[in-house]
Amino acid sequence: MSALTQIPEHYTTQFDTNWKHLVQQKNSKLREYVTLDQVQGKEKSYNQLAESSMQLITSRSGETRITDQATAKRWVRPKGYDTAKLFDEFDEQLLGEVVLPTSPVVQSHAAAYARTCDSIIIDALGGTAYTGESGTTATSLPGTQKVAVNYVESGAAANSGLTIAKLRAAKFILDSNDVDEEEERIIVVSAKQLQDLLRTTEITSADFNSVKALVDGSVNTFMGFRFRRTQLLPLVSATDVRSVYVYVKSGVVLAERGLKTHLDIRTDLSHSLQIRSVANLGATRMEEKKVVEIACDESP
Repeated sequence: MSALTQIPEHYTTQFDTNWKHLVQQKNSKLREYVTLDQVQGKEKSYNQLAESSMQLITSRSGETRITDQATAKRWVRPKGYDTAKLFDEFDEQLLGEVVLPTSPVVQSHAAAYARTCDSIIIDALGGTAYTGESGTTATSLPGTQKVAVNYVESGAAANSGLTIAKLRAAKFILDSNDVDEEEERIIVVSAKQLQDLLRTTEITSADFNSVKALVDGSVNTFMGFRFRRTQLLPLVSATDVRSVYVYVKSGVVLAERGLKTHLDIRTDLSHSLQIRSVANLGATRMEEKKVVEIACDESP
């Protein structure tokens, strides 16, 4: 007997009834490595004291010599952020066996919040901090806190990615600023910088083995820095230069009030289901001496 030739025309297609997330950064890479705070009003100022010095006593029962104490102020001004999705009132019925993706959407909002936290922290690391009595003085990260893209320890300057020499330069800057050695030092990099390190240490087996373990995820520290990888670091497309940041936890404050998610039926939109998540976030660099920017070339 011959097989029915038209049977393949009736083969069915099975469809997944659930939803899966596309690749994305789902968790914050930096939030736990900064100082967290809450702001109850529209803004908050932080009072800071500069270092003091002692004087040699040169006489008995002499007149007390009073010296001034330098002070400073830092300001953080949180802003509102939100994301919202809308489902028509008939979507659940028309999807048939496919479930309405309410829970996956809520999860995607949480991931968006995590990435927003990291972006705000990164902006604070390299951006403008506001200082002064009224918080209107714009303060930039000075050149003394930056490692140039063409930095070399010896020889002719040449653009490069992240090198051992640049890590040593960043460490020297923090050390020379007397940044507390007991504070953990964080370095924020992209995948390219880990690849750069692996390439530059191939000739020195000790460093190569350490960096290879770092890339593989077996360890997360190298040369005294805890590495945190994110692709959110700013890249100047015209020059292919990405800014990498080294800092300590007390060097950045993130003010947040948490993520709130609302599920509401919108009677003004034909009873559509709205999922809206809101957050109030702000960050500031607390002290320039606690942050170092390393410029890294990512050109092919």
